[in-house]
Amino acid sequence: MENGARYTGEWVKGQKVRQGKGIQVWPDGSMYEGYWKDNKAHGHGRLIHSDGDVYDGEWVEDKAHGKGVYSHLDGACYQGEWVEDKQHGNGHETWPDGASYKGQYQDGKKHGTGVFTWADGSTYDGSFNDNNIEGYGVYNWKDGRIFKGDWFNNKM
Repeated sequence: MENGARYTGEWVKGQKVRQGKGIQVWPDGSMYEGYWKDNKAHGHGRLIHSDGDVYDGEWVEDKAHGKGVYSHLDGACYQGEWVEDKQHGNGHETWPDGASYKGQYQDGKKHGTGVFTWADGSTYDGSFNDNNIEGYGVYNWKDGRIFKGDWFNNKM
């Protein structure tokens, strides 16, 4: 294969076109196991990156597209919808310290409505814009204090 990659699996008969189920391993140790169409990851598959991160889910023309789970080696994880390799639609993200976000994403960023929970138990339920708390929302501190109102660029 090109670039020293090795492929084992189904081909278009008489051609060097990956089609159907197969496994490809790259020289850096990255590996994709799943379905192919016209030489591109297409359908359900799992990509294990050389750094240990894993994406398991749907693919369209070599890009994460549809529903899938991306797990980082450090324990962070995103489970939800993807469009052209970016978090897009509804998803749930968690981090090793216990923080989490459940809500809407657009082009790989928190955007729309969602709930962010910090490791200390404080929560924000409201609007996000381009990864920032922005618009109307409710912030609940762990000690019971509450703020309801408008936010701009992460500030009340």
